[in-house]
Amino acid sequence: MMNRGSFIFVESNTTGTGELLMKRARILGFEPYLVTRNPARYPFLKDSVAQVIEAETRSPDELIGVAAKLKSLAGIYSSSDYFVEAASSAAMAMGLPAANPEAIARCRNKWKQAAELQRQSITIPETRLATSVRDVENILAQATLPVVLKPVSGSGSSGVRLCDSAGAAIKAFESARGALLDQVGLRSPDVLIQQYVEGKEYSAEIIAYDGTLHCLGILAKHKGPPPCFVEVGHDFPAPLREPFSKELASFASSAVSALGLDFGPAHVEFVITESGPVIIEVNPRLAGGMIPVMLSHALGTSILDMVIKLYAREAFALPMASARAGAIRFRLAHTSGKLKRLGFSRNPEPTVPEAGLLKSEGDEVQINGDFRDRVAYAVGVADELNAAAAAAEGMIDSLVIDIETGVGESENKQDPESSDAGWTLHPEAMKLVAPPIEISRDGRLLRHQAAIDEAHLVMLADQGLVSPAATADLLKHILDLQGEGFQSLEGRDAPRGLYLAYEAELAARAGPEKAGWLHLARSRNDLNATISLLVLREAACSISQEIGSAQDALLQRVEEASGLVAPLYSQYQIALPGSPGHYLLGVFFALGRERQRLHCLLEGIRNCPMGAGAGGGTSLPINPSKTANLLGFELPSFNSLDAVASRDHSLQGLSLFAGISILLSRVAQDLQLWTTREFALIDIPHNLAGGSSMLPQKKNPFLLEHIKGSASTVIGAYISAATATCKAPFSNSIEISNYGCSPLRLAEDALKRAVVLTSLTLKFMSLNVNSMRGNLEDGSAMTAVAAERMASRGVPFRKAHTLVGEIARHLSLDSSAAERRSELASNLAGVLPESLEECRDALQFGGGPGKSSTDDQISVATTLFRDMQLKCANMRDRWAQAEMYRKQRVTELINRHRGH
Repeated sequence: MMNRGSFIFVESNTTGTGELLMKRARILGFEPYLVTRNPARYPFLKDSVAQVIEAETRSPDELIGVAAKLKSLAGIYSSSDYFVEAASSAAMAMGLPAANPEAIARCRNKWKQAAELQRQSITIPETRLATSVRDVENILAQATLPVVLKPVSGSGSSGVRLCDSAGAAIKAFESARGALLDQVGLRSPDVLIQQYVEGKEYSAEIIAYDGTLHCLGILAKHKGPPPCFVEVGHDFPAPLREPFSKELASFASSAVSALGLDFGPAHVEFVITESGPVIIEVNPRLAGGMIPVMLSHALGTSILDMVIKLYAREAFALPMASARAGAIRFRLAHTSGKLKRLGFSRNPEPTVPEAGLLKSEGDEVQINGDFRDRVAYAVGVADELNAAAAAAEGMIDSLVIDIETGVGESENKQDPESSDAGWTLHPEAMKLVAPPIEISRDGRLLRHQAAIDEAHLVMLADQGLVSPAATADLLKHILDLQGEGFQSLEGRDAPRGLYLAYEAELAARAGPEKAGWLHLARSRNDLNATISLLVLREAACSISQEIGSAQDALLQRVEEASGLVAPLYSQYQIALPGSPGHYLLGVFFALGRERQRLHCLLEGIRNCPMGAGAGGGTSLPINPSKTANLLGFELPSFNSLDAVASRDHSLQGLSLFAGISILLSRVAQDLQLWTTREFALIDIPHNLAGGSSMLPQKKNPFLLEHIKGSASTVIGAYISAATATCKAPFSNSIEISNYGCSPLRLAEDALKRAVVLTSLTLKFMSLNVNSMRGNLEDGSAMTAVAAERMASRGVPFRKAHTLVGEIARHLSLDSSAAERRSELASNLAGVLPESLEECRDALQFGGGPGKSSTDDQISVATTLFRDMQLKCANMRDRWAQAEMYRKQRVTELINRHRGH
């Protein structure tokens, strides 16, 4: 076949059409090249589908450099969402066909996309941007639940979650920020919050060229169970009336046009509501999920060939209207674990032109709640849509899948607690120790209580200890309570604690007989112990994320600040020339150690107390390992007494919180001192400062005082918990379960306040370059380096130290800084550095502020930060996967009972 030249693919999607595009390019006569940062991401490269060039693919300049070296370059394209902009920029620079990079960038940033669509009167869901948990809380205070959270620059449903409560939204926000780290190494600090739109979802597949938008067709989507948005199937053509399909094609095209996309494929997702279609998002790329393959079979024309020819500036024909219908169905992994067996149990019929596996036997499968959960697909094609869908479904139903979860059995036993019925607390006592329920205060505990109930009931049902009917009914009512945000409990008296009030509400809904099974083989003792660990886990992870934001702010300022000169202080006295960047790096590393300790604490929370009962286990054959797994723990507790008696994790967490608050207080003390006129090293902007009620000239950096004051709250919380615990018996007791754990919330709130205020100050403070330099101009701070240079020339250091000290002491304080420096230079000729920068950069050993040392520190800091962010994201992902699996089991049990 004639060689049509080279064709560059910039990275690739790891599933779907990425590999197929390269194969089709070769078949069409092009020489395909895959430019990638990491070839290991693409297992299909072992089949030599393309020549590999390693380069920094986020840099258009590097891509241009690669492209310039290839002969007869015909085109540049990327099938990956994350690299379409860079590929387009490189193609334009090389004079090759491409979409406008600015339009792609606007499209890839879903917040900018939403703003532009709204500006051009294209109907979209109500959309807000959140960059912090506080933003989420403020947005939800005005929004109507449910809402959808998604990373601003995500793809493939990664990090996209439906949330029906504030707690779920905050959790989804934290998860979304790290959703892309393990895929493409991108942090997602910005998260979109959109009003959930009810209706059937569709997509329009569009090709733009020659100034015209051509709609290849409208597809109907099938989604997996909420709260995720994993696509499990597509139907073409969507079962809609012909005139309406044309209107929808025009509607989708108007969104593409509004965003300035005038070349290449576009994948438009929208929902048809009672009031009309609503755009969900526009993607400046070919559809994923094997949609182009299914469309190619249905239309009788290769969509992949069309795209390759389009970007190679070759002629192609749009497909003619086809009478054939197509459908694609996916199978999702039902649990995390090792794939022991995966394969179709039958050969495909003629109506199934494509069926394939997306995972291999031996792979470790992780439930992510996005496209990565797919393990296989099947494409059906027939004259009628129903026949095509049946063919795809029949093939995918023949899939045999066996996943080894590694969840073992346990023989720990437990004794059920006697009923609390009949106990009535004196009204005066109740006011003091059992105030009415407030969701704003108690919502977190209720959320964890419901999660434990789900796990406990699933385990009891699997063990055959509770009937399927009772399990399904209880789970349904628990889901209802969660969906309502537990509002029916607001203001409810809780004379015997939160749990029994919650249990009473379930009994009122499900009936006392069914509700009575909920507390089988457990006690409030193991419940409280488990809730305290879940609360601690959530709080420590949240603090870690806030520290990550502070570290990010530090790193953003370091590069700018490292080239400056500033005094390095010892005991409030100027010691040496340093740099503000050196100080910020010092704070970064100190915070990093605190964060590492938090992660060690989180990794140590491995054992779930559920199953320990009141402290003596139970006689019933429960499976505590399963309960632990469903709640994101690794193991059950080994000793039932230890499980309900120990609160060492909570005390350690409070101790770590205290350590972090002390560090932040010390930093705030420095910053406050440096804002004074006497130091004048930094300035705090007006929107982070306050005025005086009496003194018109005064600007108070009062937020720094809040940071310092917060430390006293956190330290006090630790002392309070430690004091409550130290005299309690080694078993469950009110002292440890209440007074030993309740200070955590106070400490968490105070510490979050301190971390956020620190981040804001570091991010927006300005550096007073002249003041920093002015305090060093007399040269006295350079005398230590002068003494060391004398020592390096053979003068004993103590003698050099004495000589230089005598010279410095004889300098006249009445003379100017320039005169004192001149006198030092004449007395220390040849050893006194000629400039402050030379002196600073000489301090390159031992982690000093010298340029080479600082560059090394920045490199280490960047790596540590990335690793820490990944570790935090991985922990959150592990808990989210456990929650997803638990929710899947809950749904299965409810649906199974409905089937009967």
